[in-house]
Amino acid sequence: MARVTFQVEELDCPTEAVPIRAALEGAGGVQALDVDYTAGQVRIDYDPARATPESLAERLRAQTGFSVRVVEAGCGCCAGAPGAVERPAWWRRWLPVAVSGVAVAVGHVLAWVGGPVGVVRGAFAVPLAVAAVTIVPRAVRSLRRLRFDIHVLMGLAILGAVALGQWDEGAMVAFLFGLSEALEAMSLERARQAVRALLEVAPEQADRIGPDGTPRPVAAASLAVGDRVLVRPGARIPADGRVAAGRSAVDQRSITGESVPVLREVGDPVYAGTVNGEGALEVEVEQAPGRSLVARMAEQVRAAQRGRTPIERTVERFAAVYTPLVIVLAAAVMIGPPLFLGGDPRWWFHQGLVVLIIACPCALVIATPVAVVAALAAASRRGILIKGGEHLEAVGRLRALAFDKTGTLTLGEPDVVEVTPIDGRAAHDVVRMAAAVGDRGGHVVGRAIARHARKMQLDVPRADDYRAVPGLGASARIDATEYHVGSHRYLHEAGVCEPRLHGPLGAAETQAGTSVAVTAVGQPLGWLRLADRPRPEAAATLADLHQLGIESVMLTGDNPATAAALARELGIRNVYAGLLPEQKAEVIRRLNAQRGPVGMVGDGVNDAPALAAAPVSISLGGISSGAALEAADIVLMGDDLSGLPWLVRHSRRTRAIIRANIALAVTAKLIFLALAIVGWANLWTAILADLGVSLIVVANALRLLHTPTINADRSQPQSSSPPPPNVPEFPDR
Repeated sequence: MARVTFQVEELDCPTEAVPIRAALEGAGGVQALDVDYTAGQVRIDYDPARATPESLAERLRAQTGFSVRVVEAGCGCCAGAPGAVERPAWWRRWLPVAVSGVAVAVGHVLAWVGGPVGVVRGAFAVPLAVAAVTIVPRAVRSLRRLRFDIHVLMGLAILGAVALGQWDEGAMVAFLFGLSEALEAMSLERARQAVRALLEVAPEQADRIGPDGTPRPVAAASLAVGDRVLVRPGARIPADGRVAAGRSAVDQRSITGESVPVLREVGDPVYAGTVNGEGALEVEVEQAPGRSLVARMAEQVRAAQRGRTPIERTVERFAAVYTPLVIVLAAAVMIGPPLFLGGDPRWWFHQGLVVLIIACPCALVIATPVAVVAALAAASRRGILIKGGEHLEAVGRLRALAFDKTGTLTLGEPDVVEVTPIDGRAAHDVVRMAAAVGDRGGHVVGRAIARHARKMQLDVPRADDYRAVPGLGASARIDATEYHVGSHRYLHEAGVCEPRLHGPLGAAETQAGTSVAVTAVGQPLGWLRLADRPRPEAAATLADLHQLGIESVMLTGDNPATAAALARELGIRNVYAGLLPEQKAEVIRRLNAQRGPVGMVGDGVNDAPALAAAPVSISLGGISSGAALEAADIVLMGDDLSGLPWLVRHSRRTRAIIRANIALAVTAKLIFLALAIVGWANLWTAILADLGVSLIVVANALRLLHTPTINADRSQPQSSSPPPPNVPEFPDR
């Protein structure tokens, strides 16, 4: 299989995708077809034994009349960055409009001052000639397929006006239609630029360090895995990799949406398109530029924009029925009154042409996709990757969000929260010995104790003869004395549990977190309690969601005491603890059946069953986990829960704007249909109204590009505030 990507100059509206699909679907050798009107591109997977890029381009030109050129061709077996989007020069779109506008103005001035009829008609003939070149050929091709699109409607209206001798109205219709298409294309370009910015953040050049240690400028696209590049202060990082030398703060807002730079040292990951701070960095490339995180994000956004939301599919089905019905209505207006009421046939024919113009469904069809494109682009700029308009739409309907505990509501690593020495020992002695044993193993608890000791700047002794009992504890020799660190059960099995430890250690183990005892034979030192800290933003985020009418549910495999303690701290009233992954998915299904849509928020790796069971799955950690990009419908790239309230508001605002656009388009159509039937509208006022509605719809949708930032959007609720009365209640486990 091979793949080719075409740039189609005229592909600016969803209606233009229809003739493209009609021309290519079912053509010899075509295996898959993807029309992306937001980028003005058509991507085709084809059999090279049966077709070539040239033959496909020629077929597309012949059957649609569009200007087509190849921007990328090659193997289609792997995903890669699509060809660059190059829009036509502005004058190619605006010159015909300007010429038509000047000619219409000259014609009306000459008609007003009483100029020669031939000269006046000559002026009006200029926009009619432009229309004959740009509109009529497309209308003819559509009629051959019995498809009544916007070009057929405009062509019939212009030809009808000329047939009636009303050259001035025909010329005005041709000019206003060209103007509307140019303005619409210009408005849509703003949405394209927002998506295009995702690809353009990565620099075109990089300073690759040669074998002699000297950096030399090369094209960033030529970098390979294993290359080492120099990133100077203030420069953009050219490829995904790890810091090999240096230390600097890196601005990752192009991926995470957050403006606070993060410190990057040797061994830390960095990403293409992010901006280096004041220090110089040497970065070892780990991903080819075409497979960088930002390139994959851009491809996900593009794929999402190519999809269609449920609302959009409904509108398209409505438009498919609506346009033919209005054409029938126009014919009835032309024929009915003269035939049955004795009216003037020319006058009613004129009003039928007005109905044809009003039938143009452009404002209605474009109401949804432009809003979706703008909304997805706005979310991506804020570090929220949404993989389809249907997922964006679904977020606004959620009644609750279920959260995994470890790594989602918490930081995912335990910290020492309490140290209890006995027999008058110092707390730091308990930590020193526990850290000496824990630092020798790889268990998360041992690492946490060692990390705590380093924070306290303690002198941790060296331990030898380390032995571990998986899931229970470990022992090691320190200065000829054997020490044991582990659970109460481990002390019993090792034979080192002192009677005086039974009561207090048993009580400690009933508290939230994990209790770890430290002892030698006959020498108990004490115990430590470790707990996974909640994310700093978790409480405020959950309270904000409560205010939006969305209940929070915790799903965890941890013990009930630990889960309940965290739930109290975060203000969560519905907790399901001790769950296996399959049981989490079953809880999601049950809550959906009982209460309505419930989304799932997890880490994108070990919550796969629950994420798959939820109507909307949201994953954290996209910047650090490649799996997160594939595992969920929505990815919070910055690993920050505070984006969730913004996402809910953004979804609801998008749905509201789509509904307002549809209502405006339909209402305007109905009003002008009524005006046309009673004779209060003519051809140019009808198309002017249609132009106005289309521009209002596009402008209203593009407001989504300027939604508030996440931090500015967040309110400051108290962390444990109860949900409002309209929040649904869920039964506790």
